[in-house]
Amino acid sequence: MMSSRVPDWVPIVLRLPLRVPIAVVVAALGAAAAQAGWLAEPLGLPRPAELTLGIVFVAATLWLTEAVPLFVTSLVILALELVWLSPLLATAGQGSTLFLNAFFSDVTLLFLGGFVLSAAIERTRLDRYISRLILRRVGQTPQRVVFAMMLSTSLLGVWMSNTAACALMLGPAASMLARVPAGDGFRKALLLGIAFSANLGGLATPVSSPPNAIVMRYLEAEGAAPSFGGWMAIAVPLLVVLQLVLLVYLGRRFPSQVATIELEDVEPPPFRGPQALVLVVFVLTVAGWISGDALALSSGTVALLPIVVFFGANLLRTPDLRNLPWDVILLIGGGLALGAAVDQSGLASWAGRLLPVDGIPPFLLLGVVAVFAVLVSSVMSNTAAVNLLAPIVMGIGGVSHASVLIVAAFACTLSMPMPVSTPPNAMAYGFSVSPDGEGELTTRDMIGPGLFITIVGLGMLALFTAFWFPYFLVF
Repeated sequence: MMSSRVPDWVPIVLRLPLRVPIAVVVAALGAAAAQAGWLAEPLGLPRPAELTLGIVFVAATLWLTEAVPLFVTSLVILALELVWLSPLLATAGQGSTLFLNAFFSDVTLLFLGGFVLSAAIERTRLDRYISRLILRRVGQTPQRVVFAMMLSTSLLGVWMSNTAACALMLGPAASMLARVPAGDGFRKALLLGIAFSANLGGLATPVSSPPNAIVMRYLEAEGAAPSFGGWMAIAVPLLVVLQLVLLVYLGRRFPSQVATIELEDVEPPPFRGPQALVLVVFVLTVAGWISGDALALSSGTVALLPIVVFFGANLLRTPDLRNLPWDVILLIGGGLALGAAVDQSGLASWAGRLLPVDGIPPFLLLGVVAVFAVLVSSVMSNTAAVNLLAPIVMGIGGVSHASVLIVAAFACTLSMPMPVSTPPNAMAYGFSVSPDGEGELTTRDMIGPGLFITIVGLGMLALFTAFWFPYFLVF
């Protein structure tokens, strides 16, 4: 029987899967077209926007095909921005600092703090206490555990950033996966349930996500902002329906062969000084994330607390710092840098002018804005997407700005098809409990469910817009 192993003397390029060279060639052709100026005249693009469109094409091709690791694509994005766009934007007083600041921004610091907090919870085995509490309350069947973790994550996501909520729930998830066989559907269902529930939690209140807060600022200036309770009356029923749809979908898409979820036989250590320190810092960090605006502190600034305390107190050490998922941090940094380029190069404004908003019925306008918001949020942060859409919407006459802006904010939150689409997606994608650090999820694992919940979310948003929102909003 002949061995299928490729001989060592074969060049490494020839050992790659066929999709890798094809994807690299396609990405290179797109970049070459932008560099040669072939897109500017037919599309009516200024030169910076043309180059940015080429970078978006390269990023989308490499991210979708996984021809190279996702974090490598992020570094390619940054390199192309620094080489191509920086000289053109330097005349406008921006240049390289625009992209470097976006790559390591407040969101990146929030990620780092969330990962450190999660590592400290795992180091002190507090995740075991949380896991045992959840299993004791809801039972140990896979479906019940996924439901409890989704509900907990979503409730946390209502009152703090979805990134922080996801980071806090991944610690208990690690202990739940410890004795589940590799390849079992529960592993993927749990991680995707946590990530998507964190995203969906951003719908619930005006402070649940940055898009909601941005929309509220615009509406307050116009005197049309709904009350806190009014927003919840609009959003919470939609959140509940989508959570139930997601639970059923994940259970059928990733069925588990495990009868019950068992924790390790080892009892958690006694609750002593280290556990008390982590618990106190945990409470203070969560309180800071919830009330950061009142304290004039950003979420990233609050995230410095666990980093400084845990490493300063030697609860975590230098090897723990090296073991943090830096690939995920680089991944989200690339997404933020790409969003900055789309916004500042003029590509976002050009895309916004393509919106067919003149003379169309209000409900059709809502659909156009929602679909456009989902598409834009796939290549830039949902915060940047709302910042782009809000001025366009406010300039439209003859419609209720409140209804259109709220639908736009919800649509941005519902866009979650790829690992780079939202911070919780990126965190779940990079999550690993194996000694070799291999992630539990692939891009394909996330794209299918992510597209499903995005499409279903848009459909449910349309139904709620037609039959539920009119009780609270004027159309």
